[in-house]
Amino acid sequence: MAARRPDSSAAHDRAEPQARSWTRPASRGDRRLEALLSAAETLIAEKPFADISVGELATRAGISRPTFYFYFETKHSLLAALLERVMHDKLEIALRGFTTMDADPAPQRTFAANYAEILALWREHAAVVLAASDAMASDAELRAVYAELLDLFIRPATVWIERERASGRAPAGVDAATLATTLVWMSERNLYAALLGMAPLVTDEERVAALAEVWIRGVFGSPPPPAPAAR
Repeated sequence: MAARRPDSSAAHDRAEPQARSWTRPASRGDRRLEALLSAAETLIAEKPFADISVGELATRAGISRPTFYFYFETKHSLLAALLERVMHDKLEIALRGFTTMDADPAPQRTFAANYAEILALWREHAAVVLAASDAMASDAELRAVYAELLDLFIRPATVWIERERASGRAPAGVDAATLATTLVWMSERNLYAALLGMAPLVTDEERVAALAEVWIRGVFGSPPPPAPAAR
């Protein structure tokens, strides 16, 4: 189990995905929980996650070990909760380009602006993102959590691609879900490389511009036709 939270089996719509119950702490106003999450993010920025113990997390948060286990079963569950917070903020940004039913007159500009915000968000929480990525290699549950979080991006992207094709603005092509999955994971790995400082000669502005162009050309084949003028 990722964390001690009520289970929920309610289905959610493809175009407007909802988080599963483990993806957000039960009470955002719980001061002990907030202290624990804040202490964890601070510690992760100071030392490798693998070297951090539950006792150290509890002490830094000013709580007892039993209180820690009231909220989370393992430290990896806590890391999953921290990652979820970052990913949900990212999701709110990304959905701007997917959920509108009106044709975007400048989708490439929208994607570039959104990715600039997402990259800034990831840089703000780089320690959490990098720690989670490293921990996935040894924790199957965390890998499953991350894959499910990314699916919250893939499903609305799939609906957006299908809608653009149905409107005639985008041509038919590879299966929409396959294309969306490829583009989302490509973007995620590219942002991760930015946090690691790989390809240092590429600026953030150039990176987000390239990501936006890959998305647009991947879906439309070329810059899309202008949206119809509003009547």
